[in-house]
Amino acid sequence: MITNIIDIFRHQARSHKTIRSFCYNRNYELGTGLESHPLLWLEDPIYGRNRDNIFVNTVNFSVLFLPSDSKTVAELQNLACSIGLNIIERIKAQEKTISVRPDWTYTTLRDYYDNNACGCRFSVNYTQVNMQDLCLIDEQFDAEGEFDESICLDNFDIRPSGNGEVYAGKFPEFNLKTSRK
Repeated sequence: MITNIIDIFRHQARSHKTIRSFCYNRNYELGTGLESHPLLWLEDPIYGRNRDNIFVNTVNFSVLFLPSDSKTVAELQNLACSIGLNIIERIKAQEKTISVRPDWTYTTLRDYYDNNACGCRFSVNYTQVNMQDLCLIDEQFDAEGEFDESICLDNFDIRPSGNGEVYAGKFPEFNLKTSRK
């Protein structure tokens, strides 16, 4: 289900004539300079809840440009808004597995993250039928299952080789000068 949503947005980004790259990641990764712009950034996490066996999900995505001398920030925000609206409408027209709700929102962006990108961020709510095949649930469980016995950390010997000694539990003393006196 999650990969399906990521693939829908990746496909839209790849198909759009203006968008040069697509990323699905946390927002703190934005603005690193490793992205090619114009960019469609699908934010992780994707939010979801169940309502009467229908998933109601929320995704946030941004269409971002790097400002240049040829276009103002407002012109790039306008273009980003238009691209975002086109993507939403195209998803509504093409995707049969999800249904975009009419309560989406957008926010204009300026000086966004370290690379000072600008554009628009969209929050889109959509519904999706539970895609889990309920007939296969029992196949996912073993009534007599036990956890494998495993060691979480590798055992290692703290005894030094040769004539070394270990003083465990003894704190080191530092007497460092903090002034010239």
